[in-house]
Amino acid sequence: MWRRRSWLFAALALGASAALAQGGEPTLAVTLADGRTRHFTRSELEKLPRESASVRLRDGAPFTIAGVSATTLLREAGLDLSANLGGGQVVGNALIARAADGYRAVFGLAEVDPHFGHPPLLVLWANADGSPLPERAGPLQLVSTGESRPGRWVRQLQALEVKALP
Repeated sequence: MWRRRSWLFAALALGASAALAQGGEPTLAVTLADGRTRHFTRSELEKLPRESASVRLRDGAPFTIAGVSATTLLREAGLDLSANLGGGQVVGNALIARAADGYRAVFGLAEVDPHFGHPPLLVLWANADGSPLPERAGPLQLVSTGESRPGRWVRQLQALEVKALP
């Protein structure tokens, strides 16, 4: 039992250290289906175009969030969904969001393709008032703006991966 726990803690520590830039700044890894990977620091995320959206949790009051869309991050990593790639290249792929604790949420790639008309998936690093996200949510968080149940809102986001489906 102890060996399993120590292995788990070592794996979590390795994952956490892999998600930090050399200066200790958290990074987000974006990996495409062909294996290309781009890492974004918070500083780099802040320089990208921001989008805002009104969201709500279940029956709560709506609130506004702002961040970088997953579509923009994929484009910056080398997958431009604004180009008309054709449905076959998009609908046969998944986007997996991975958290520091091993939590995963899966989206169809069509959910981030602007041609399919879905609400955006936004990566956040701050609350609407500019204050940092709470420790349990940040330093980065993915919010599926069209969903009122937060099951696919990924706290402590570390990676976005595009995977071809078999």
